[in-house]
Amino acid sequence: MSQMLALVKKECREDIISSRGGLFYLAGAIVLSAFALLLVGNTELSLLDNAQALYLMSGLVLAIALLSAVIRGGDGFAGERDRGTLETLLAAPLKSNNMATAKLTGILFSWLVLFLLAVPYLWAVGSSGQNLVAAITVLFAAGTLLTSIYGGLMLALSARARSFKGVLSVGVAVALFSAVPLVLGPSLRQSAVGHLFDWLNPFALCTNMIDSIVIDSQGLEQNWSALATLIVYLALTFMIMNRTTRKVTL
Repeated sequence: MSQMLALVKKECREDIISSRGGLFYLAGAIVLSAFALLLVGNTELSLLDNAQALYLMSGLVLAIALLSAVIRGGDGFAGERDRGTLETLLAAPLKSNNMATAKLTGILFSWLVLFLLAVPYLWAVGSSGQNLVAAITVLFAAGTLLTSIYGGLMLALSARARSFKGVLSVGVAVALFSAVPLVLGPSLRQSAVGHLFDWLNPFALCTNMIDSIVIDSQGLEQNWSALATLIVYLALTFMIMNRTTRKVTL
């Protein structure tokens, strides 16, 4: 347990003090700042109601979290293998699947930092409305589930891949495919195929849950089916990650 905690601390510490982590948070702040200014300063976008602005900002935060989970999850083992540090990591008295759990904890820590960074922007675009607390709450829950699912799956893929570039290519393709709901309007997703795609896509489930709670002012109990589906996906992710990372080789 002490070795696992040491690895968790290492992952979290590197996420904060490394140039890679600092650049990611800086880039995230720049994107959120630009989007917030666009919502406030653009004549047409400034006419959006409070709930719609919160939904758009929350969707952007989720997209950044998705990209972070894909990159950091893909780097988990494949990046260590490319940098030649995987052998040192495997020499530690710690099971490989426990290493994956520690690395997933580091990915969740990165999401927590991003969420705390995003709260002031949510406040800036939604402080005058009544759904701000609901938006922040559901964003934290949805982002935690989304990060765990995609981070865990990418760690599983990273454990088997031979290079980080290959994992990153697959991960970015999956992220772009998952983020389609941000591009397609609700009317284009009302067909049977659109509904099926939404239920198979964890990112779509998260954005739909935020939509219903923030825009339609529904409660979390009215979104139990989406929440239950996400929890099932999370359980399957942990099973896949545990099975795949049980034995990691150089």
